[in-house]
Amino acid sequence: MSTQAAARQGAARGAENKRKRVVKRVRRDGEWKRVVKINRWRTCARRATAPVAPAPVVTPPAPAPEPRPEPEDPSIPRLGVKAEEWSYTLSRPEVPAGEVIVELNNMGEDPHNLNLQLQDGSGPEASIPVTGPSGQSKARFALPAGTYRMWCSLDEHETKGMSATLVVAAG
Repeated sequence: MSTQAAARQGAARGAENKRKRVVKRVRRDGEWKRVVKINRWRTCARRATAPVAPAPVVTPPAPAPEPRPEPEDPSIPRLGVKAEEWSYTLSRPEVPAGEVIVELNNMGEDPHNLNLQLQDGSGPEASIPVTGPSGQSKARFALPAGTYRMWCSLDEHETKGMSATLVVAAG
């Protein structure tokens, strides 16, 4: 297809060929020479469009408020447990007997869990499930007075030192 035919075809579609003649003086081999360059480009002609009526403004319904978790009773004692590679750090060594909220914060690079049982092995075992790295889990336990052993039951974590002792004092 020749350039003239392409130009005609483009013009039929609303395109327009533009040209600009650029003259520069450059120094080559120690002499000044005149260089003429023609820049070419194509532009699209705007099509005439019929005026469009503005779309009606539709206001979306207000989003439903997010359900808030029920506020926890501030009178229930809390115990924070920070889990890192091969150790637990307790926010406090002793809590009163009764209902306790235990919060496991996994600050390590491996997943960890938390198990609690009276040191003598009597009583049920309480646990917080596996919590991933940078994760947080909470659980409520009814703890009778006594000394509790806390440990991570994942592969070899307890043997590497991931255990702690918690004292639950009588009320």
